[in-house]
Amino acid sequence: MSVDDLKSHVKDILNVLSENSEKNASKDELEKELKKFMEYGVPIEQAKQTLIKKYGGSIKFNTSTSSSSERTLISDIEPNQYNVNMLCRVIAINPKDIVVKGENRKIFYGILGDESGTIPFTAWSEIDVQKGDVIEVSNAYTREWQGAAQLNFGDRVSIKKTESDKLPEAAFEPKIYNVCDLRSGLGSVEVSARIIEVNSRDVTVNGEVKKVFSGIIGDETGKAQFTSWHDWKLKSGDVVNISGGYVKSWKGIPQLTFDEKASVKKLDKNKIPKEKISKANKMSLHVLVEKRGMLDVEVEGTIIEIRSGSGLIMRCPECNRALRDNECNIHGSVEGKLDLRIKLVVDDGFGAVSSAINRDLSEELLGKKFDEIKEMDETSLNDEMNKLLFTKKIRLQGNALSDEFGTTFISKNVELFEVDVEKESARLTEELEGLL
Repeated sequence: MSVDDLKSHVKDILNVLSENSEKNASKDELEKELKKFMEYGVPIEQAKQTLIKKYGGSIKFNTSTSSSSERTLISDIEPNQYNVNMLCRVIAINPKDIVVKGENRKIFYGILGDESGTIPFTAWSEIDVQKGDVIEVSNAYTREWQGAAQLNFGDRVSIKKTESDKLPEAAFEPKIYNVCDLRSGLGSVEVSARIIEVNSRDVTVNGEVKKVFSGIIGDETGKAQFTSWHDWKLKSGDVVNISGGYVKSWKGIPQLTFDEKASVKKLDKNKIPKEKISKANKMSLHVLVEKRGMLDVEVEGTIIEIRSGSGLIMRCPECNRALRDNECNIHGSVEGKLDLRIKLVVDDGFGAVSSAINRDLSEELLGKKFDEIKEMDETSLNDEMNKLLFTKKIRLQGNALSDEFGTTFISKNVELFEVDVEKESARLTEELEGLL
């Protein structure tokens, strides 16, 4: 493209933005970004529409079948939207058999991506698309799932395959992130990290058995889960650069996913030494609740409730679930095994989480061994838990998970502690003085 043509297209963009955008965009900035799109082979009209949308303008994506439909970028999708129209690439798609009102039904779920990010989708009837297809979607709708938008294809949706060069893979230029900044919805990311743990398992996809690899990666900023659908010969302790993956989440915990189309290069192990891997990230509870999920985090707060179900319980010998009236939800009537747990609600004044403390940590908190505790009656044990724990300060270290019921903390270490009142008072005074 000639310089004059480039300037002409930039002028078109500026004209549209001047009419209906509150954001400012400089001519030089637009030239630079448009030139980058051209280098990656993005069609000029598609590139112009993307930049107009980025800077707050109203765009249309022009196709022979949908010349007046406004295109929505994935990064702009929110829960509870209707008539969503998209141009996107199928990153992953899988079938699933479910039962609806007593009838067997096959649905499809997966991940869609465009140049702005990724989003999970569910199709409630069969769709004729495959991984890698570029599709035009109209009349989709969104719902909220675990705090994020999820795309749904209902009866009114229209899905049409289109030319792959309308959204070339080269347009998905990877962006560099630290591990702590990975979050659900990011598409085409690049991250350098150390493999902390890696495991493999066999899964069946479309009737074919595939080996999938999963584990934990980390750097100086944090830790995250990963899933690889290709055997990159990863080993614990390897330091790697992963480029071209995308991020989804499991119960709020970010999960980097990549396959054979990604680039995975092994680096010098000294680039991220083992001793430099982030220990538990310390944060306030409200920040953790906003993040929804995180690996290896440390929080502090006050125990404001010892919940029902704390103390001696019976567990299923098969699946370890807690029994109710000697019944397991999965295995029915079983002969349970005795166990101990403490269920807490911890609050720091700005946010709160629930945490179920296992037997070993419960022994530590109560200062008694299990053999001694199991000789206590229910009333005595409840009194002991309230006396030792209620309103006490506690420090938790472990993993945080989120679902529709809130944030649950899976504790690996716990510690009661006393607050140094004079030191805390001096710290707060210093903070208040800094605000004046």
